[in-house]
Amino acid sequence: AGFKEKGLGFFARYISPNPVFLPINILEDFTKPLSLSFRLFGNILADEIVVSVLCLLVPLFIPLPVMVLGLFASSVQALVFSTLS
Repeated sequence: AGFKEKGLGFFARYISPNPVFLPINILEDFTKPLSLSFRLFGNILADEIVVSVLCLLVPLFIPLPVMVLGLFASSVQALVFSTLS
């Protein structure tokens, strides 16, 4: 439920436990998507590095299942990112 449903009461969540937490709660709104995007980037980059190394070591059959696994893992990470943000 956002601003459309709650009106100005939406901003009460920033001072809900104690008004001292206001800067921390505002900072959380910006750092959470940034942190999730770094996590998604790191996971996709790690998959690409693993596939590259396997292509150099064993060029024919081993990289194919790892590529499929990488597609699956990247899709799951993108789903988690879009759900949490």
